Amino acid sequence: MAHARSVMMEGRSVREVLAAGGRLFAAGLTDVFPWVLMAELLQLVPGVPSSLLDTDLSQFLNPIFLSKALLFGGAQALLYAVAVIRLTHLAGSPAGPIAWPALRAIPSVLIGYIAYTIVLMLGLGLSSLLFALGLLFIGPLGGAVLSLLALGPTAAASTALAFFIYPAVIERRGPFSSLSESSRLARGGWIRASFVVSMPALALLVAWLAGNGMELSRNLSMAFNQLQGISADVSVDQLQGLLSSTTVHTRSADWSWKVLGTLTGAFAWWYTLAVCYAEYRTLKERDSAPEKEKKGH
Repeated sequence: MAHARSVMMEGRSVREVLAAGGRLFAAGLTDVFPWVLMAELLQLVPGVPSSLLDTDLSQFLNPIFLSKALLFGGAQALLYAVAVIRLTHLAGSPAGPIAWPALRAIPSVLIGYIAYTIVLMLGLGLSSLLFALGLLFIGPLGGAVLSLLALGPTAAASTALAFFIYPAVIERRGPFSSLSESSRLARGGWIRASFVVSMPALALLVAWLAGNGMELSRNLSMAFNQLQGISADVSVDQLQGLLSSTTVHTRSADWSWKVLGTLTGAFAWWYTLAVCYAEYRTLKERDSAPEKEKKGH
C-alpha cells in the first residue's frame, strides 16, 4: 500500500503517470479488477443492452426495457463505484466503509456516464455526417478533413470529462458537478492529460476490435460487394433495404466473439480506471500546490 501511494505522489510527467497507473493495474488484479469484471460480465445477461445508449432509441418507449436498462446500468455503476473505492485504498488512502459510499454514488456515476456518452455520441455522429457529406461532394480526402472538424472537439471533450467518476465517488459530488470538476482539473494540464487519456483510449479500441473486429470486417466486405452490384438508378426503397439487411447482420453477433470482447473489455476498463486515477491524483495535487510550484511545473 505504501509503495502504491509513493508512486502516485511521484506521478508528474506523462511517463511517470502511465507507470504509476500500470503499477496500480498490476497490483489490483486480484483486489479491484474482479469488481470491474463483474460489471462488464453483466452485458452477457440475455436481454440486457451493453449500454443504455447502445440500442434502438425507440426501445425507450417500452417501460419494461427502460426499467431493465436502468436496473442493470445502476448495478454496473455500483460495481464501478466499489472498484474506485478499493482503488483508493490500494493507492494508500485510509481504509473505510465501502457499501454506503458506493450506493450513494450510483446516481452520480450512472447519470454522469450517460451525459459523457451523449457528448461523445454527438461528436462522433457529427463527424460521421461531415465525412459522408465530404465524401459525396468532395471525395475521400475532403471527407476526412471535414470529419476532423468534429473529431477535434470530441477528443477535447473526451479528455475533459474522462475523470468524472473520481469526484463522483471520492468527493461525493453530483453528476454534473463531477463532470464540471473533471473539466476544471483537465484544463490545468490539458496537453499531458490528453496524452495520458490516449493510452486507455487505445486499450479500449483494441478491446472493442477483439470483440467486434471480425464481425465488422465481414459486414464491411458484404456491404462493399452489395454496393458494387447496385445500379446507378437504385431506388430509395432498395437502398433502405440494403442498409436494413446489413444492420440486422451486424446485430447477430457470434457469442464467442462477444465473450472475448467482454473479457478484453474488462481488462481495458480496469487499465483505464487505474491510469485515469493516477492522472486524477496528479491533477488534484497540482491544483492544490502553491502558485509558484504550478508555474514551475
